[in-house]
Amino acid sequence: MRNVKIRLLDREVDCMALFDTGSGVTAVRRSFFEESFGAKWLVLDKPLRLYWVNGEFIEVDKYAQVTIIIDDFKLPETVFVVDDFVEEVEVDGKRVRLPDLIVGSGTTDKYGIALDPKEGVKLTGASLLL
Repeated sequence: MRNVKIRLLDREVDCMALFDTGSGVTAVRRSFFEESFGAKWLVLDKPLRLYWVNGEFIEVDKYAQVTIIIDDFKLPETVFVVDDFVEEVEVDGKRVRLPDLIVGSGTTDKYGIALDPKEGVKLTGASLLL
């Protein structure tokens, strides 16, 4: 997990993020988004059904165009605003609280974000071109 910033229009907030290569989408907790930015999301014409981090299916019908800021790099991204964002999951028999933002593989691949066991989240050359 890592602290990042999320910007929507002229407002920027700090946010703890989980970089999850097993997730195909980038998603933000609705309550966090609403508290930070208000209900400034867009609604999909038809809800999507996604396989979620806790192994269950959820329906997602909201999204927003935000900028995720990591180490002063500004990464424009579409995030799904999730109503049924689970609070915690069980990992190796322990309960782990999830952060407010999950950065999925689509985002990490697009911007060349690598997860290094020693150095954590690293921006590679692909993102330096922005």
